[in-house]
Amino acid sequence: MKKHYFMAFLLSLFFLFALPVQGMAVAGGHGGGSTSRGGSGGGFGGVTTFDDYSDHYSRASWGRRGYGYYSPYGSSSVIENYVLVGASVGGAAILSLVKRKKDQRTRRNDLFAQIPGNKKEKKKLLDEIQQTFFAIQTAWDQEALEKASRHYTDKLLLEHSQVLQQNKEDGIKNHTKKVILHQVENYRQLRADSFSIRIDFSCCDYVEDRVSKQILSGKKHRKQSFSQLWYFNYSEKEGKWQVDFIQPIDLD
Repeated sequence: MKKHYFMAFLLSLFFLFALPVQGMAVAGGHGGGSTSRGGSGGGFGGVTTFDDYSDHYSRASWGRRGYGYYSPYGSSSVIENYVLVGASVGGAAILSLVKRKKDQRTRRNDLFAQIPGNKKEKKKLLDEIQQTFFAIQTAWDQEALEKASRHYTDKLLLEHSQVLQQNKEDGIKNHTKKVILHQVENYRQLRADSFSIRIDFSCCDYVEDRVSKQILSGKKHRKQSFSQLWYFNYSEKEGKWQVDFIQPIDLD
């Protein structure tokens, strides 16, 4: 019985660390998206589950086999099972990580091919997108949008200001903590002075009561994954790209 508990524990660790929690984000604050697993980017195809492993390797009679010696007596069987399951889980996690890194390199190469200009201009634009993203996330969390006003068009700045004002009147506050930008992709040139790009990131997104500090929605200590389409317009006045609209992408 203890053997089965240990095997289940190993598998739980794999799914806990290999698969991200996902949610749907909205502009500014992310709405405390769902914590369901799955959706785009959530699973790893071809991962063998414990049931698959058991059916394939453990259904026959006891004896010497290619994956270890199975005996109904003695502790060696238990130890070898621990090692085998641990190796299977660890191997699957490593393969998933390698595949993810390879996919990221492919997507980055595709992104560079989509963005106009030379290598230096492409990198400059991506750096500007990253700076804008973090500036807006920080300003939103601090309820100080004036700190990121240069990164906003007037239209979106007004919309976000109205949302924050309504939050204050309702006695709530939306936090976006520990933000990590994972990837940008799917660049689309809409006009000479406008483009859209997908941004994938994770953060602790939650809403709390301003007085009691009670968490009303979201997770304070658990990160969720989000994807959004950010639309940028070029400002001749500021000499930079500004965010005009943020569209959430449902990951479920």
